[in-house]
Amino acid sequence: MTHKYKFERIGLLYVLALSGIAAAIILSQMLIQNFVSKQENDSRVINLAGRQRMLSQKISKLALQINGTDNQNLRLRKTEELDSALNLWIKSHEGLSHGDAELGITGERSEQIAGMYEKIEPYYHSIVTNGNSLLDLLKENATVPAALLQPYINNILVNEGKFLDGMDRIVFLYDDEAKAKVIQVKNFEVILLLISLAIIAFELLFIFRPIAIKISQTIKDLITSEDIAKNMASEINMLYRSLEQSYQELADVDVETDLATLYAKTDVEGNFVYLSDKFLEVTEFEIEQLPSNLFQWLEQEGYKAEYLQDIQHVLEKGNSWNGEIKLTTSDGDFLWLSMNIVPLINQDSSTENFMVICTDVTEKKEAEARSQEINREKIESKVKEQRFRSNLILEGQEEERKRISRDIHDGIGQLLTALKFKLEAAELSQNETSRQKLIRETREILQRVIREVRRVSFNLTPSALSDYGIVATIKKFCAEVSRLSDKKVIFENRTGFINRLEQNIETNLYRIIQEAVNNAMKYSEAEEIKVILTHNPAYLNLEISDNGKGFDYDELIHNGHFAASGHGIFNMKERTSFINGNFAVESEIGHGTKINISLPLN
Repeated sequence: MTHKYKFERIGLLYVLALSGIAAAIILSQMLIQNFVSKQENDSRVINLAGRQRMLSQKISKLALQINGTDNQNLRLRKTEELDSALNLWIKSHEGLSHGDAELGITGERSEQIAGMYEKIEPYYHSIVTNGNSLLDLLKENATVPAALLQPYINNILVNEGKFLDGMDRIVFLYDDEAKAKVIQVKNFEVILLLISLAIIAFELLFIFRPIAIKISQTIKDLITSEDIAKNMASEINMLYRSLEQSYQELADVDVETDLATLYAKTDVEGNFVYLSDKFLEVTEFEIEQLPSNLFQWLEQEGYKAEYLQDIQHVLEKGNSWNGEIKLTTSDGDFLWLSMNIVPLINQDSSTENFMVICTDVTEKKEAEARSQEINREKIESKVKEQRFRSNLILEGQEEERKRISRDIHDGIGQLLTALKFKLEAAELSQNETSRQKLIRETREILQRVIREVRRVSFNLTPSALSDYGIVATIKKFCAEVSRLSDKKVIFENRTGFINRLEQNIETNLYRIIQEAVNNAMKYSEAEEIKVILTHNPAYLNLEISDNGKGFDYDELIHNGHFAASGHGIFNMKERTSFINGNFAVESEIGHGTKINISLPLN
């Protein structure tokens, strides 16, 4: 209880010390932020106060310029400037006196500054009154005689000097108050720093030092406990050796040792407590490589945790488990064991240990594998033959598409272009308004037809595919689709892939991309479609994604929606298999669709 109380007391002191430092930091930050906020207000106030001096001088200058000229246009222009300057001067003065959110000032001021504002208030009001009276006369009659304006100008000039003197003193006082605030904040920061240093010194003396002493003592106690544990482990090892010898004698009595042998013994958690020589011989493990736990070892060999948990549940109920296990020796060879795990039950009906009895069936499994390999080769031969036939059909389709493309481009496209030129010439030679309008409409329709014919020609067989390769063709295809539709189709070659592939592979890749983009445009309601190309030394990876409405792919697969040709997904999947690639679809309702294609490059 004494040690527990000491640790609780040290923990409490530690929390209090950290809380003190945190409070000092938070208080310091609050002070600084408050000061910065006030400094921003003070800087704007000083700036506006200085501007007031300039504006008062500008008002006097404009009044003199108006009175000193007979030019009506010049008077009008100066009158507008005077009106603007006077309004800005009034707004700034009211903001300095009472605050203005638009100007970014609060209107807070000391009593001394407030008294100084009261002193210059009569001069301010006199300038405002005379300035407004001057403006009223000028707005009624821009050619008013100078003699009528002079009294108002004289009043402005008389009060302007006194106003300037008062504003000078106010600006200087604003500056002095700002400096005093800076000095005050500096002093407060020094106090907070000293408090933080005092707290840290307190922690070092009364918290960290006692903790260090206590930890040192704990380490000594742990070393003593470790020596005791080693002695106990040595005694336990002697007992296990005795048990091992007993198990070996039991195994020697059994005439079927060549078929079923005791390989190991574990506790109820699966930890090995005994490993036989047969186990070491079969697995070829060195001493330092020996596994410590049966189930962890099987999980490392690739068996799923759920499968191993099912085995443990069977054993915990007191039942035996048997099955065939595939393992790997230390040299990397495969090993098949027919394994039986038998629980040993105590007198109180509780499980004490598990006996692991195995039979090496590697040769039998290898013979079965050789037989399966022969059958697999036959099946693959038939599949390759079928793919070859499918490739021939696809190649014939590609040739037909090329022919159609040439016919549309070289025949219909050129004829429509010639017809367009003829209609333009007819437009120049006719004078009837209605006929000209008809010709213009016909020309616009023909332009759209020509653009559509070119687009179809490009989609059937782009010449860039045979001339420049798949990368250039994808880039051009995405640009063409973006230009001819309201969808944004983006191509990204993230790893700079520039290699050429076999013509058949490039053609199928292009058809897959074409199918995926067209499907996204027709059905996904996407605003953006991305075609992303990446590669590494072993694989070329292609991703076509959109931000559309998506669909439940698993449900459609379950319903057999993609089981027959004619569907875009089915066609893309077949083309991918023809070029020995891997095809995958990811889609979620409301989160778009992503198609991934991985193609080996070797």
